[in-house]
Amino acid sequence: MAKHDGNQKKAPLQKILEKSMKDKIQKDLIESMKSGSKNDVEILRFIMSLIKKEEKDKNKDFSNSEVIQVLKKAIKRNQDAFEQFSKAGRNDLAEKEQMEIKIISRYLPDELSTSEIEKLVQVIISEVNAKDQKDIGKVMAVIKQNHADSVDMGLASKLVKTILSAD
Repeated sequence: MAKHDGNQKKAPLQKILEKSMKDKIQKDLIESMKSGSKNDVEILRFIMSLIKKEEKDKNKDFSNSEVIQVLKKAIKRNQDAFEQFSKAGRNDLAEKEQMEIKIISRYLPDELSTSEIEKLVQVIISEVNAKDQKDIGKVMAVIKQNHADSVDMGLASKLVKTILSAD
């Protein structure tokens, strides 16, 4: 009976830990509202709405990892908009996008450096015994499954293709 009680305590603890990313964003939103930081409030509300929309679409509460993926999508969208506004000479809108990227980035874990990603790719290629470009999918699946939160997947993909096409 004692084991059963222990398991019941672990499940809620796990759920609390998983919700910590959304809770942190929500807490920061409230603090920003209290301090009167309109830009932060606007951006944090936007982030929370993106997360809630994605959760509703998939009909489940997101884990921290899934929240991070939503945030990465938002940053990618902002980076694309930043580039477009910069090219069009709309520096005011480009600066706004840059500010949004900066605020959203606060909630992302530190990404590995290019050299660390390159080492990781080399190790995974060896582990899955990848030989040529046909094995790119296997390598990328392992990277995504185990390291998606801390790796720039676009860079990892380029490195995998480069390494496997050189062999």
